[in-house]
Amino acid sequence: MDMDDMIGNPEEQAEFWAQQSLDDSCAIMAQVSLLNQFGVELTESQAVYESAANGWYTPGSGTQSCYVGNLMELHGIPTHDVQNATVADLAAELKQGHGVIVGVRSSELWDQGLLAEFKQWLCKVFGFDNSTYNPADHAVTVTGIDVSDLSNPMVIINDSGCADGAGHPYPLEKFLDAWENSDFTYTATNDPIPHDKDTMGDLEELDVNKWVDVGKWLAGGFATLFTTVMTGGDLVAGLGAGKFAFSAVEELFDDSSAIRSI
Repeated sequence: MDMDDMIGNPEEQAEFWAQQSLDDSCAIMAQVSLLNQFGVELTESQAVYESAANGWYTPGSGTQSCYVGNLMELHGIPTHDVQNATVADLAAELKQGHGVIVGVRSSELWDQGLLAEFKQWLCKVFGFDNSTYNPADHAVTVTGIDVSDLSNPMVIINDSGCADGAGHPYPLEKFLDAWENSDFTYTATNDPIPHDKDTMGDLEELDVNKWVDVGKWLAGGFATLFTTVMTGGDLVAGLGAGKFAFSAVEELFDDSSAIRSI
């Protein structure tokens, strides 16, 4: 698939998916997934303990939507909440590289079934608020939107509640049915998720001038010392050889193509 047809980075985020071991730790695991991507190493048990200790998580009841994001804030990852959002809002967050957690109705997402469909139908026919009469009961991380087929766009999510939940695609309509039950609410990170860069990319962006200067000085110094010893203690000859070595090292560091070949 052409990456221009994908909004977000679902493949990389899928590597940070893990299945929840508790029935009600979905919101915690969604936050753990994002925390790990920001370099904060946290396990499910540690996150459950911290959330419970702060009153954000109640065993048997889970995490209320108003507390989603608190665990990330605790570890220095600022977040923001949006209600009555649109798919365009999600796409904008993903384009900026932000991590996004949404509340959904699990039965609408996994397997609607007759009862779930009937509840959804009743709410629509009688104008009931889905978030009140058929509220969201699950949290997932939205990692991408696949628009390669505009007639059937797909939303990619990391879902800790099912065994095949890493980078799982859902038809947009199905996703919207499930997301509607949280009043189209999401929590997103303020900052983009850091991504691994290749070594050359890091080298090009790194300010190495001060290290080059030190390297040149050390190279010249060691060359002088070595050649002084090798010439039987002739310091003048050693300084001359050292100057030659220093010049060679200086040219090496000034030649970017030479650095790339090291």
